[in-house]
Amino acid sequence: MSERSLNLGAWTLASAWRGTALYPLHGTIVVTGRDEDGEMAALGSEILRQAQLVLAMVAVAVQRWRERPPVVNEVAAQGLLVCAVRELAAS
Repeated sequence: MSERSLNLGAWTLASAWRGTALYPLHGTIVVTGRDEDGEMAALGSEILRQAQLVLAMVAVAVQRWRERPPVVNEVAAQGLLVCAVRELAAS
């Protein structure tokens, strides 16, 4: 069985939306909305904007970590989550 890579963007976004650090998310993640009947639908514009904001923030952090790796990955991920929660609250 091959090891799937951690999806830091999906983890950060889902954790920020839930307000707590979730279990690690691996591989490809699909985020969808729901219509009035509970069926899958496109994301609303506000949710899409939040997702784009957080994923852009994660991309910047990952690029910085490539240049200067964090000492403790878990602490870096928690810091990223704190920033994401703040950004979503301010937006």
